[in-house]
Amino acid sequence: MIAAFAESLAGRLNFDSALSQRVRQEIQDHLCEAVAAAPLGDGGKAVQRAIANFGDPHVIAAQFATAWLARQAWKVGVIVTVVITCDFVTMKTRLAWYAATRSVLSDDVKALAKAVGWIDACAFYVSAIVGIAACAYLVLRRVLPTVVCATQGNRLRHVLFLSGVSAAALSISVIGDGVLTTVRLAGKDLAVELLVPISSMAIEIVCTGILIFSIRTVVARMTHAAALIET
Repeated sequence: MIAAFAESLAGRLNFDSALSQRVRQEIQDHLCEAVAAAPLGDGGKAVQRAIANFGDPHVIAAQFATAWLARQAWKVGVIVTVVITCDFVTMKTRLAWYAATRSVLSDDVKALAKAVGWIDACAFYVSAIVGIAACAYLVLRRVLPTVVCATQGNRLRHVLFLSGVSAAALSISVIGDGVLTTVRLAGKDLAVELLVPISSMAIEIVCTGILIFSIRTVVARMTHAAALIET
């Protein structure tokens, strides 16, 4: 009975396998301790009483889902902030390296570089502004993670929307950086001095990929989590 009850509750949280497994184990441990503390010979009645005292599985699952939604909102906000900061630092590092090594563009690609650079800069600023807006929204729209309400789901949707816009703009910026780096390094032989621009581009691509993957993962899971709260 204990295993069946724990499985029933944990099954409602299968949108996050780690959370589901942890909750299943915690419930089983808690109920087993409650039964062990019951008078000897109580047997099946002690199990039934422990399960009844534990509460409605749907309500408990909704509480866990609410806390999960709250954590995911903050997690996405932190990832957006870290990724934008990392990309900004790598961009500045690459530009500083170009200046230090006196790397200049050839005259025949300056017009292209200027146009791409303008788009790149605009896209990055949009990404940064929207990312800041997502974080500001989290701070201003505080909701206690222990309160079961559909507001948590709506809050996460808004954060994901802003984060998605930020990620899309950042992707455009990274593509622009890639074009500018390719134009600047085209025709040059592989050397140690190219390690900084190439590695910085790799960091930008990886960071942006992490952001996109994180948003996509949360979007895929949140539908089931929000359903527990809204029903």
